[in-house]
Amino acid sequence: MKRFLALLLLTALTGCAQSATGWTTYGGDSTRALVADERGPRRERLLWVANLAATDPGSPVVDQEGNVYVPHSGGSLTRIDRDGTVQWRYDSWVSQDGARPPLAGIGSEGEVLISTLHHEQSFRLNKQGDLLDVEPWLPWPAANNPAIIGNGYTVVCNQYVAGADSVGLRIYGLAPEGEPLWSLKFEDEDAVWSGSIPVLQPDGTAYVFVETTGPGNNRLLAIAPDGAIAWESEFVSEETRAVGLAIAAAEDGTVYFGSDRVEDINRLYSPGWLYAVDKDGNLRWRVDAGQRVVQIMAAPDYVVANVLRTRLLALNADGNTRWEFEFEGWESNCLMDSRGTIYLAGVKDGRVWLRAVSNRGRLLWDFDSGQAAGAVSFLALDQGRLYLATDTGMLLAFGD
Repeated sequence: MKRFLALLLLTALTGCAQSATGWTTYGGDSTRALVADERGPRRERLLWVANLAATDPGSPVVDQEGNVYVPHSGGSLTRIDRDGTVQWRYDSWVSQDGARPPLAGIGSEGEVLISTLHHEQSFRLNKQGDLLDVEPWLPWPAANNPAIIGNGYTVVCNQYVAGADSVGLRIYGLAPEGEPLWSLKFEDEDAVWSGSIPVLQPDGTAYVFVETTGPGNNRLLAIAPDGAIAWESEFVSEETRAVGLAIAAAEDGTVYFGSDRVEDINRLYSPGWLYAVDKDGNLRWRVDAGQRVVQIMAAPDYVVANVLRTRLLALNADGNTRWEFEFEGWESNCLMDSRGTIYLAGVKDGRVWLRAVSNRGRLLWDFDSGQAAGAVSFLALDQGRLYLATDTGMLLAFGD
């Protein structure tokens, strides 16, 4: 094949926020808004460090009881309690095979869900770490995160080899029991199709940004619970590449997404845009971000973009700048708490650092954890604590 297959596969260590319900590898909830419904820590303090004895850990997720689950080692998962004690470890048959960690989440009934990327297998565990089903819980392997709402309804994207020089995309919806309800298929000869992470509203409306290297434009889809396309908005492909994780929905139905910076010697195709689309699929505004938008935090009448290695860009509902916060360059990922405080994580001078920024764009504190690492996972926020995993196989807990 002449093209990479997994254009939008999630990587292990580029993180975000979680809540304690639904599929929580990315986003404060299924809307992927990266805004938690609780407060984060007020001050900088490392509570404990748990040794996972693992390779290539992914992003932690937290259940209703405060237990933390960390996927790692190709197809493994470790559970740690709120005090930092390792409780159990599950090793699937694909463990230790491949450097990409699996995705992990908490299902609608509290079960632990694992979806591996290297062999594209999925597993469902109970809270004791026992395998519940022999068969995979996903009918097709998932190329990026499923989105699950409270009743168990799931939307997921899947890339697959469609031909010698083509990669297709399937978007499908699942019933709570895992039965396929509908699917949408995108496939062309000599073209690669890819989809963003799905965004799923509480009423079952899903949003997916679909990209193609073939003829035609990229498109933002609003998909009803029965699989019907409620609306579809087209965007110039050269200006809207690599949306991936940078998509979120606000409570009023506004969908925000960001694009990559695309240029060559002769032309700047995209400086890195931040878009807002209303609940009917109409473009509200487009703002020049100046670099790739990698994360979006959406709150009522307020949106904040994480612009790759450069700054936080905060805008009001009309697309006007409220404030900007310049980065030092080590900040990799972030989340927002219920007060609008934004927590940033990254690696500086070979150690894990955290930073807190107020809802007015002012630095509250910086914190050198002293823990060695080369990269960090998505952040998770639960009961006032922040969790992240490191490429050294450690889970760190921060709190007051």
